[in-house]
Amino acid sequence: MTVELTLMKVFRAVVDGVSVKSECLILAPVTLQVNVARNLSSAWYKGHPDVEISGRLCNFSILLSQGDYRTLMLMLSENLQEGAEDPSRPDQVKDAVIEASEAVLLGSGQYLHPSSAERGFKSDSLKPEQQTVAKASTHPAVYTTLKANFVIERIELELFTGESDLSGSCGLREGSKSLAKLQFHVVTIMADMRSDQSMTAVVSLSTCHLNDSRPSRQAGITRLISQSKNMNDKSNMANLKYEQDSRLNKNLTMEVNGLYVLVCLEHLMKLSDFFVKGLPETKPQAASEDTYKQDASPLTEGVPQMPPSTGSVGEMKIEFSLNHPEVVLVEDAMKPNPNTLVLDLQLDFMMTSSPTLQTMNGAIKGLSVVSCIHQPDGKDPGRTQILSPLNIRLKSKAPVGKTQFIEVSLSDFIFTVSASSLRIITSTLSSLSVQEEVSTEDELSKIPKDLWTVKPTKDFQFWFLKHSETVGIRAEGSGISKETPRSEKFKPPASTDGAFQDQQLVLKSSRIIVKLMGGVDKRTIPFIIAELNLSNVDVRDWSSKLSASCQMALEVAYFNEKLAAWEPLIEPAELGDQKDRPWQLNVKVMQNPQIVSDGEMSDSETSAVALPLRSIAVVSSDILEVTVTKTALDVFQSLGKSFSEAYHLTESLSSVREDLEAPYLLKNESGIYITVRLGDEFKFPPKSDGTLTLNPGQSIQLFDRSKVPEKSIVGLENIYNDSLTDLKAKIIFMMFEDLGERRTLRIMKAEKRSYSLTPRTGAPWQVIAQLDTVYGCKIITLRSAVQVHNTLPFPVEIYYKLSNDAMARCGQVEPSDTISLPCDAVYAESNEVYLKPVENNGSGSYSETEDGCYWKDLSKEYIQRLECQSSNGEKPTLYIVSKVTVENVYHEDTAEFSARTYLINLLPTVIFRNLLPLPVVCKIEETSFVVTIEPGEKAPLLSANPDASAVAVTLFYQSSDWTGRHWIESKPSTLTVLTFDSIINGDRATLDLSLHAETSSGCLQLSLHSPYWMINKTGHDLKYKAGDDYVVEHRADGDEPVFFLYKKSSSAAAKKASLKLEEYNWSEKFSLDTVGSVGSIACQCNGQSSTVGVKIELSSTGLTKIITFTPYFVVANESKLGINFKEYLPGTVWNKVPPGESVAFWPVQTGAEKQMVACIVDTALETVPFLITESHTTFLQLYHDFGGINVECQVMEGLVTITFQHYHPGFTSVLLVNHTHNHAIDYHQVYREETSLSLCAGQSAFYTWQDPCIDRELIWSCGKEKGHKDELIKDGKGEFFVDDGDNKLYWISFLDGMQRILLFTDDSSVRDFLQKTGSMETIDQEIVLSLQGFGVSLVNNLIPKEVAYFAIRNSGVIWEQKKRKRFRAVKTKYNGVLENGYQDYLTEVAASSKSPGRKQLDIKLEADYGSDPMALFKPKEVKIRRSFEYGIWLQYRTSQHQTQLHLKIHRLQLDNQLTGAVFPTVLAPVPPPKSVAADSVPKPFTELCVMIQKSEHSDVKQFKYCKLLIQAMAVKVDQGFLNAIISLFSSGAADEAQQLVAFRQECDLVNRSLTLSTSSTSASNIKHFYDILHFSPLKVHLSFSLYGGDEVDGEQKPQIQWNIMNLFLQSVGIVLTDIQDVVFKLAFFERNYTFYSQSQLNQEIIRHYSQQAIKQMYVLVLGLDVLGNPFGLIRGLGEGIEDLFYEPYQGLIQGPEEFAEGLAIGVKSLFGHAVGGAAGAMSRITGTLGKGIATLTLDEEYQKKRREALNKRPADLKEGLARGGKGLVMGVVHGVTGVVTQPMEGAKKEGVGGFFKGVGKGLVGVFTRPVSGVVDFASSSFEGIRRVADLSDEVQRLRPIRFINPDGIIRPFRLREAEGHQILLEVEKGRFASDLYLGHIYASGNVRHIFLATDKRVIFTTRGDILGHWDSEWEYPWSLLREAPSLSPKGIQVILKEKQKKLFGSGSIGKAVAILEKDRREAEALISRMRIAFQASVSHIIVAKS
Repeated sequence: MTVELTLMKVFRAVVDGVSVKSECLILAPVTLQVNVARNLSSAWYKGHPDVEISGRLCNFSILLSQGDYRTLMLMLSENLQEGAEDPSRPDQVKDAVIEASEAVLLGSGQYLHPSSAERGFKSDSLKPEQQTVAKASTHPAVYTTLKANFVIERIELELFTGESDLSGSCGLREGSKSLAKLQFHVVTIMADMRSDQSMTAVVSLSTCHLNDSRPSRQAGITRLISQSKNMNDKSNMANLKYEQDSRLNKNLTMEVNGLYVLVCLEHLMKLSDFFVKGLPETKPQAASEDTYKQDASPLTEGVPQMPPSTGSVGEMKIEFSLNHPEVVLVEDAMKPNPNTLVLDLQLDFMMTSSPTLQTMNGAIKGLSVVSCIHQPDGKDPGRTQILSPLNIRLKSKAPVGKTQFIEVSLSDFIFTVSASSLRIITSTLSSLSVQEEVSTEDELSKIPKDLWTVKPTKDFQFWFLKHSETVGIRAEGSGISKETPRSEKFKPPASTDGAFQDQQLVLKSSRIIVKLMGGVDKRTIPFIIAELNLSNVDVRDWSSKLSASCQMALEVAYFNEKLAAWEPLIEPAELGDQKDRPWQLNVKVMQNPQIVSDGEMSDSETSAVALPLRSIAVVSSDILEVTVTKTALDVFQSLGKSFSEAYHLTESLSSVREDLEAPYLLKNESGIYITVRLGDEFKFPPKSDGTLTLNPGQSIQLFDRSKVPEKSIVGLENIYNDSLTDLKAKIIFMMFEDLGERRTLRIMKAEKRSYSLTPRTGAPWQVIAQLDTVYGCKIITLRSAVQVHNTLPFPVEIYYKLSNDAMARCGQVEPSDTISLPCDAVYAESNEVYLKPVENNGSGSYSETEDGCYWKDLSKEYIQRLECQSSNGEKPTLYIVSKVTVENVYHEDTAEFSARTYLINLLPTVIFRNLLPLPVVCKIEETSFVVTIEPGEKAPLLSANPDASAVAVTLFYQSSDWTGRHWIESKPSTLTVLTFDSIINGDRATLDLSLHAETSSGCLQLSLHSPYWMINKTGHDLKYKAGDDYVVEHRADGDEPVFFLYKKSSSAAAKKASLKLEEYNWSEKFSLDTVGSVGSIACQCNGQSSTVGVKIELSSTGLTKIITFTPYFVVANESKLGINFKEYLPGTVWNKVPPGESVAFWPVQTGAEKQMVACIVDTALETVPFLITESHTTFLQLYHDFGGINVECQVMEGLVTITFQHYHPGFTSVLLVNHTHNHAIDYHQVYREETSLSLCAGQSAFYTWQDPCIDRELIWSCGKEKGHKDELIKDGKGEFFVDDGDNKLYWISFLDGMQRILLFTDDSSVRDFLQKTGSMETIDQEIVLSLQGFGVSLVNNLIPKEVAYFAIRNSGVIWEQKKRKRFRAVKTKYNGVLENGYQDYLTEVAASSKSPGRKQLDIKLEADYGSDPMALFKPKEVKIRRSFEYGIWLQYRTSQHQTQLHLKIHRLQLDNQLTGAVFPTVLAPVPPPKSVAADSVPKPFTELCVMIQKSEHSDVKQFKYCKLLIQAMAVKVDQGFLNAIISLFSSGAADEAQQLVAFRQECDLVNRSLTLSTSSTSASNIKHFYDILHFSPLKVHLSFSLYGGDEVDGEQKPQIQWNIMNLFLQSVGIVLTDIQDVVFKLAFFERNYTFYSQSQLNQEIIRHYSQQAIKQMYVLVLGLDVLGNPFGLIRGLGEGIEDLFYEPYQGLIQGPEEFAEGLAIGVKSLFGHAVGGAAGAMSRITGTLGKGIATLTLDEEYQKKRREALNKRPADLKEGLARGGKGLVMGVVHGVTGVVTQPMEGAKKEGVGGFFKGVGKGLVGVFTRPVSGVVDFASSSFEGIRRVADLSDEVQRLRPIRFINPDGIIRPFRLREAEGHQILLEVEKGRFASDLYLGHIYASGNVRHIFLATDKRVIFTTRGDILGHWDSEWEYPWSLLREAPSLSPKGIQVILKEKQKKLFGSGSIGKAVAILEKDRREAEALISRMRIAFQASVSHIIVAKS
């Protein structure tokens, strides 16, 4: 039989009655043919199936718009809902439960409903195995019962956006709205069913296509899904096969081949919108579905639970294969060839399930991600690996009732991140971020029109009342009482036996490696590698009681490209014996049972604490050491810039040169012909044997013969142990045929080496081999020893003289370029080069310079000034500065810096910089040279000849031309006044500006500036007065700043100015130099006072101070409506502030409290008066459509802002909700009984303060509760009786978003529900992070030296005693006694196992260390334990409505690691005096505790508690440390483009509107509520020294290298001196019960602390007057009295019980500061006197050694007297011997001139050095006395200075190396400091006797007992040894060549150093290093002799 359906169509139509008005085609005409064949003789003939069906569908095409889809879904929904029961009815739910409970339980876990039994079902019908046996007996032969074959040739679906056009008779869809086309080609379905219940079904899909059909996207990539071109065309894209045998074993196999998916997220979102937004809107239901889901347990209570089904009979097997799909993430689908990320993998999965066992096996092979360019034609685009091939294997075995075991194995996970891959991801995700704008009309339309109308409570739909309604519904439907406790209503269901008893997962992972790639384009190399090793990963019982643990080991390193070496970022942990391991971290996850903790945290006095549902502990016992070098900072900056450009999708300005595509580039810039022969490591060019000829100027690219093995850059194993000597250098043989010389070039690291060549005639030549690295490409440049760099704005030709004095051109250097001179020009007879400027048009109108640039035999910088005359006399003469810099480089293959290279820098003589906000014109007098310089820019004055030229400067200022003249001097003053003249209204006027002069490298830079810019934003005319007669006017309408300058130079105290506001009197004088301060100035007139705000800023140049004058009162309008405002005075007029703008306000009220009223423009109602002199936020009530106006008043120093806003939800003071049945609430504001209001039962109303100027308290009454007061600022709750009966009401005050709600209810469930959302809930998850410590080492590897070390350390041992079931730390005085006793106990136990544990420690203490737990018997019997606090401890706890954070940082310290540091410790907590610390417990340096409450109904967070405690700290900084830090973090020369941008931004301040000038964060941002916010006071002891650092130039006084600070101090007229222990006290910051946005809070905190710090700096350090009070709080007379105020706050963060302890600390500190303070003052006075006398010696080396000696403070009085006595004696000795030694040293350094300088120094030193020794003796003695009185410990460096090898590679820190190197530097006061440290060992284990080895000698040194100096007992250079030291049973043997003679005795032939057995391994390593050094020394001696 054949059934054929022809031209079937489906339309969407609009029907009018019975006629069709319009129709639109949905299903295109389709023809279907079905053939059915039936076996009529099936009873006896089995050769043909009983039924055979076949069919074919040619084309099935659907056209669907979004409107069509919505119509179809609406029709489907309405049809399915017909007759459906309402699931929201509780009775139906109950009936369903009862019906389920009446089910009949059958065998084998099957259920039968009673109604099924009634219909005649039999039990045997549910046993198919019995049916199979019966059929087998009747029909033993298996035959086919059904066979089907159906083919669909094509299925096509096209989607359109929008609605179909049904306006005409024939509806159409616009092609421009086409969205996507989906096509399935050749879908085949085959099925075969047999008589034994076996069957086979196969479904296959030939191919599938999804195209983006939008017309706007046709130019780009449109094919989104298809079959990969790499697959066989004959294979199907998808195959699905289902098989079942006669025993009901099932096998499902699915295979997907060659799937190609191009992920275009933007198009996927459009498709998602099509289906999601096309769904019809659902009708709202009476109750939420979640209402019944939440509490389903009471309805099913008592109902028998159905056990899990055991599954059908037989085995189920599922196999799935995904064969190499291509998932492509495209950067920009609009481009035909965009950048893409391509994912590839092979997935195989098999699962077998039987009634007794379930197994799973899976594998992902070759999971990889590559980056490439999309090529539609299938060509290989060249791929970059992002994710290296990853293999994942899964094995699972789960026997029913036994342990389920899962094993997951991963190969190395290697992920490469580059800027290009990040750009692809960012570009893809950027299409998803589309922000919708809200119009003004939409925002205003949200304001309720009847805001103040009392409404029924049910109209508000409160979320917290729905709970009450839900409980009531359930109670009525289930018969449960409403008052049933929640714990009884919700009982957990009874537990059932799970399928698996236990579960275990084991993860076998190798390494996770992340590589950050740097570079541009294709030239990228790994710059940072992070390697993470996971081990011991064990996960158990994840479906019940989760338990998981693992250990992680982390290493991070960065690549130093210049040294071609990896250096550590995160250092490995040192284990000793030169061994280490990666930093380890242990993670443990635990699912806690829901029981109450009954341990030591719970007792009769402590409430029960519930454990968190899940606990995560992250613990590390290693110190996390991080090393940051200057090179690492450059790497971070480079990677950060490229990644930032990729993230923000900005175009990178960096691009790689085409000649850098190869890994090596060899360039010949020497000017001679060079033949090179490549080593075997290089790949030879085609048709070449490796010999190449390089012509002058030629370059070639070189490649490696074989690729670098991947292993070399994959992991970090053993990379730090490799030095450059271990690296295999690449060899290039150089042959100089013309010179007959050959050299070998070894390519390793970035360096310069000089090769000496001997020409046939003349002096030797030098060829420099310079190796640079650029993103992994090594550039080898062969050049001469002289280069020329041009900083001039025009090209310069270079000439040299021939032997006949003729000029020969040797090159041209372009601006900002560098060229290498050819060797024949460099080594000409004159040894000079000559310059010739070239004009832009290339014409040569200038001749060569008369004098040449000399460079030969220079050893230091050399500067010349050259003159260039015009060849025709028409051009002005040019002057050029030639500065020759000398650099030492390696000599050939040695390690000696004996060769030199020279760089000739060409600079202008004068550079003029314009630092005014207007252009200036400069003209060199008597020349034709003129240049115009724009603001912020600079230009060279090419014709300026210092000491012979003058420059005329012209500018246009205040509508007049001004001209000034300046004579250019070669050695000018730093700051000079430049006076400008002008004629205004016929009179001569003058203008004084300042000119800053700075000479650098022979180039003079002149910066024209004004010391002060006065910016007037007041809207009134101002006048400024300096002194008595100098007055400057400033008009309100001026668009330029007024330039202000004090007429005469004066001291800082005299540099003050006065202000006059129009007709007011002059204000009091104030300083203009207190940069960073903000204040106000008052002007008086006839009893009236007007206040002007003042803000003082420092410009980016450091030369100009910008003083901005603003109105003290500023009114801002942030609403969408115009606002009128005026003072609350009779007769005042309205002022208008438009939306989004600000206006000045000048009140005339004279009282302390000023009031204002406001109204909305074009409305008659005005607000009640409100204060503008106090900070507050108030919503002012207005009875019209806008509801009112919100006013936010912020009172700050120098500014008061009054901000208006229209209504937003939460602005009103309170929302009153009466949720009672029959009780009214009466309420009014305090003192306003006449305005009392009443709120009836079931009603709610908004309320705001009726009088904002009086106390803000709400008085409410209800029933018997009368006159209850509520400030409406904090949460609260309570209950009361309304009558004499039992009628109880509850009130709750809480926040719902920003809205305060005061709820009255008689429903206890509402109260309980609201309390549950607060603090009465169990913690869901707790994360505890515990780190032993953290350290950051800052290293300037270019010097190379360690600069600083920042560390956080643990507390050390803390003994704790159990108090009230809690362990608390014992007092410090007992802690040491207990620890000493414990160590003695351990020693005794090690010696004898029968040692008694009970010990009498002292008179008051007796402890038992042997008991478990340990116990203390005196002074009272308590349990004790030994513990410690982690350096960093962080606890993070979360629940549904709470987030808790608790952070402790125990000890924080910053050390100065420079050798000449004045202050070895820069930052450290101030240790309390010992007497005080003895009676207190250890406290962390920083502690932070935060508790946040949140709600799922609002984004507003409520900070219930936020406290931060920071202990007092000491900051001690010297100039050397500042210089080193600035040098470390500076990136060389400042970026001029950034400087220009910063200056132009400062110029914009002039034209900035008042709105921007006074803008502050408004309430329109998201705000959070802070109940308690407290940041502790900051107490800082500041010390500063002008000295410090390793070396000080003897010719110059030390200067701070911070130019801005230098210029500022110079302009103020202050000479900065040493600062000794100046105490800064910054008041605490506290805010309670207020709203703040994040930006508002940040501004408040910064303003609070910074303003105090800045002002106290000016007052205490610089002695300047400031605006306002420099101290936030009133200070006491002495520090001890201040402690009474400060110390208790340290205790309060822990709890009130410690307040008394804080008082005790305050009292005891009085003694220490009284005695120690006097001695300390005398020490500082004598120290300052001694420094002044030492300066008179004129000997910088003496001053340096003196500072180093004084920096080592004596530990006690004995050491202080010893050091002082030694200094006194040595002062006399050095004074006498200096007469001879000083002239000799001077002659060595500077020749004859140095000799006479030395004579002068020696004669002066005869008198000054002994005097300085006497003063230093007094200072050291007083310091010793102070140390006795000072009861606190001296803070020491945490670790010695890092030892850095001579190769410059930074390796992991080794404590032993650092200690040994430090000792070497101190032996004999640095006598052997130039030696290279090799190692050391302790003689006989004594730390005071050390054997040292260096590259030059061996030393035996001992440490003195009194002075602590390291003295050399004996030392022998290698040249005196017969052989290298050896190791014998007695120790280290040193054998000399000759016997050493002694004064008494025969002497010895050698030395023996005894060592302990435990040090023998270290001694063997040291012997090995000494043997190498000895052999190198012998070889060097042999070479020297030869």
